[in-house]
Amino acid sequence: MRTPHAAVEMVTAFVSTLVAGMSLLLPIDFAWSSESTPLQLDMLAFSVPRAIAMGAIIAVLVAVFATTVNHALAAWGTALAGVVIMLINHLAGHGASPVAPLSTLNFVDSIAGGMLLGGIAAAVLRGRMQVFGWTLGALTSFVIAAALPAAHSANPYEPVPAHWSSVDYPPLWLIEVTLVLVAIGTLVNRRRSGIERRAFELPMAPIVAGVLYIGAALLGSQWLAGQNVNGTDIVLAVAITAVTATIAAMLLPRRDGTLVLLAVALSSVGSAIVPTQVPGWSAWILVALLALGILLGFRYPAPLLAMAALAVLAVAGALSSGDHGRLHVAAIGAALALIAGFSFGCAAPRYNPTRVLGVAIVLGSSVVLATRGRGEFGTAVIGGAHWSSAPAPMAQSAGAYWVALAITVCCALSLLALRHWRKVTGLPRQPVESEELPGDS
Repeated sequence: MRTPHAAVEMVTAFVSTLVAGMSLLLPIDFAWSSESTPLQLDMLAFSVPRAIAMGAIIAVLVAVFATTVNHALAAWGTALAGVVIMLINHLAGHGASPVAPLSTLNFVDSIAGGMLLGGIAAAVLRGRMQVFGWTLGALTSFVIAAALPAAHSANPYEPVPAHWSSVDYPPLWLIEVTLVLVAIGTLVNRRRSGIERRAFELPMAPIVAGVLYIGAALLGSQWLAGQNVNGTDIVLAVAITAVTATIAAMLLPRRDGTLVLLAVALSSVGSAIVPTQVPGWSAWILVALLALGILLGFRYPAPLLAMAALAVLAVAGALSSGDHGRLHVAAIGAALALIAGFSFGCAAPRYNPTRVLGVAIVLGSSVVLATRGRGEFGTAVIGGAHWSSAPAPMAQSAGAYWVALAITVCCALSLLALRHWRKVTGLPRQPVESEELPGDS
């Protein structure tokens, strides 16, 4: 039943995951960042993928811990601690000098973002409204990260300009709003127990699955980015990605692995498609498409259809890789946003930390991105004395799309195997509060 309390939790979940996602995706940046030494900027660039991976794993750890304790204070309290650490880190950064270690500040920001992301998931994910807000906030952070001005020149191999507009995201005012919302939620729910809406098996499974896949993706992308790759290297990277994704999915109870496989395919296709920068005016259109996709996923849960749509999108991108016109970029970006929302909406894990794991996988590195250009991985571009907060321009080659397609096909086959081996029958009737959610994927 929709209640004012559920609506407030939906807004809190949206704002919290939006802030957490931006803190993980965007390298920390202040007005004085352009005055830092080339060494500091290079250290920041090299640390970004590792910081994202660490924050993503922390988010899964926190979600598992909070749901295992099964008390609202553990979940809300951890989320509150995360946003407090983030606020202190940004306040300290604003008052720092150009000699301050940007990489250290970025690591602290990622840790805080992971705590907030995992804590708020365990705190509010009980009904469809809360799941909608939490998922939309997480996915919106990707759109905002792509729409913000990139701190690099048009040619990624030219030195960074002496001065650029500071991309200070998440902004202090939004962090403060999040702090107020989470603090109110902590106060209101401090005595409530029984926050996990469904029984679960193997509480360590999401942690093992997350460390396995996120770690493998990080190492694989850095390995490909550090050398001139050939066909054998790419085949090996695809095989490792597919195998680790399948193992991670099979580690989870029931059909929770469905979201993991969809997230891996989405991360791969998205890494091949996402351009250097999304036009700012189109950001809210993409957010609306994300919201529509989530709602469609709730209404028509069809994970296999989502997987097929991702495969079609990869083929379309490969066949039109030479077309960089505005209409083409807008169409393929809109399709990606709609499919991304649908993928997260239609996969209905029974164990809430699995949702955190799905977002963590999309946040992390992808071997597909590393095939788009030498020296490129995660969300940083490395070379000389410059860095950027977005991927370098798409290569003219369609290779990245075909790699994404291969990974998507492997994930689709794994999904079919998962559905065959994990036939869900005789499930107990769920509490009224969770009946709004779609059934097991």
